[in-house]
Amino acid sequence: MKNIFFLLAIALFIGGCSYKNAPLTLQTYEANYQGQKSKEQKSVFISTVKDLRVDKRNIGYTLKDKEKDISLFSDVNFEKKYKDALLYALNIAEFNTATNADDATLLIEIYIKKIELIYTDKKFEENLNGEISIEVVVKNDKVTSKQNFRQKAGKWISPSYDSKDFEPFLTTLFSDSINNIVSKLTEI
Repeated sequence: MKNIFFLLAIALFIGGCSYKNAPLTLQTYEANYQGQKSKEQKSVFISTVKDLRVDKRNIGYTLKDKEKDISLFSDVNFEKKYKDALLYALNIAEFNTATNADDATLLIEIYIKKIELIYTDKKFEENLNGEISIEVVVKNDKVTSKQNFRQKAGKWISPSYDSKDFEPFLTTLFSDSINNIVSKLTEI
């Protein structure tokens, strides 16, 4: 009987301490854009948002002893989330968002090139790093310009055995990336 309780205690301990890898979600864009406003209240139309990543579910991994341990994944439609958030931020920056390309002075194409979170087993240093890389193509009259935005951040979080602990960090990276793009568009 003691052996059964001993095995049960070990199973509970191991099961309770294992890494819980659930799909990461992305919170709705936080309306925290506080940058410049559109100078002329230009009209903007987002013609496309494309996720160019080969594996659209994979958004990073954990490292244990400098080796990839567990993949982090998400079922979020980043194209839709990015477009919705960008439209919302453009409205905050006092752009007019057009529903038709013919009514817009600026046509925007968004290409998501990279979304990556890396969690390491470091105890007292930055152990969560992330990067979002976006290419933005802006067409204004007959001029087309292309710019790459790379949002990088890192922080220390307490040791985690649950991928859900990374969601606030992903949301912050996402929001900062949107804010940087909108801020740059106000300069056009």
